Amino acid sequence: MPPIQPPFISAFFSWHRVKKSPQAKQSFFLSFEDALWQIIRQQQILPNSVVLIPEFFCFDVVKNIEAHGLKCLTYQVDQYLQVDQNDFFAKLKKARPAIVIVFHAVGISNSLLQNTAWLKFLPAKSLLIEDCVHRLLDPSKIKILDQRHYLIDSLRKVAPLQGSRVFSQEKIKPTTLADRLATLMYRSRVLFWWLIMQLALLWNYYSKNPKGNQLATQAMEKGYDIIGDHKRPSPNFWLFNQLSHHLNYEKIKKCKQEQADLYNARLEPILNKSTSLFLIPFTLSDRSQLRGFPLGIKIDEAEKFMNFCQQNQLHLRLELNDSPWSLRQKIVYLPMGPHVKNAEIEKICDLIRRHL
Repeated sequence: MPPIQPPFISAFFSWHRVKKSPQAKQSFFLSFEDALWQIIRQQQILPNSVVLIPEFFCFDVVKNIEAHGLKCLTYQVDQYLQVDQNDFFAKLKKARPAIVIVFHAVGISNSLLQNTAWLKFLPAKSLLIEDCVHRLLDPSKIKILDQRHYLIDSLRKVAPLQGSRVFSQEKIKPTTLADRLATLMYRSRVLFWWLIMQLALLWNYYSKNPKGNQLATQAMEKGYDIIGDHKRPSPNFWLFNQLSHHLNYEKIKKCKQEQADLYNARLEPILNKSTSLFLIPFTLSDRSQLRGFPLGIKIDEAEKFMNFCQQNQLHLRLELNDSPWSLRQKIVYLPMGPHVKNAEIEKICDLIRRHL
């Protein structure tokens, strides 16, 4: 069975160098959190300021935000990953946050960025962080709303590269020499576990050995535990920045569109009758942006389903399982991308049918 994480294969890349949008400045950091620490420092966000975050969010990131002296306040998200607008507006007006994070969960478009009328209630010096860690952002097609708007991605989740890019009107200042020296060991540890993960993914991809997926998942989780823990922001290694300019965006997006359609065609008829699993809707334009195909699980059925998948060599994770959202239901992402064959998707859908 293919993994959710993309292996370092040529199908993700092109010899063509992608052009940048003239509207957006681009900066490169080791991770989403490292980018966030630099933005917080550059914009002089004061200690004890409020950061408004969705319920469906990585709470290891929340712990690291609070370790930087800020306070996190969550707004409600429904079972289909869409924002409870009334709850969001009430908390925005009352808390007057210094930072609002809007998350495109699994790559599904967040309704808050489809209708941005609420921005008039955002305090003048507050920042809007568009969390695009589940999306593959094409630098030639970036749109910035205003100077308070920052888009941050996470390449390691959607491409076989390490690092996070920030797109903004004002270029983020580079990290200082002191930052680069202080974070060298931290940066090297993250790289080490990323390399182990990639070697394991390639082992699985070429040999079809399921132990590769198991090892890759373990290495990924080791890296996740380390990322964001340093108080200083870390830059990324130069090579990843260069390789990111040669990602084959059109090929990857077209591939995901076709795979999303295949998953839908195979799963919709059986999940409509299911009492344990459910589809999470997304628009046609979201298909190319999905990190993986989202599959919701009723809370009481999650352990049984995950055990069944594990026994059949489908190594999924309960995603963002530390979030308040996950106390009410669970979610997994089914593999998508150039490393996944249609025959493998058919096999995954057949496995889900057998479980039901």
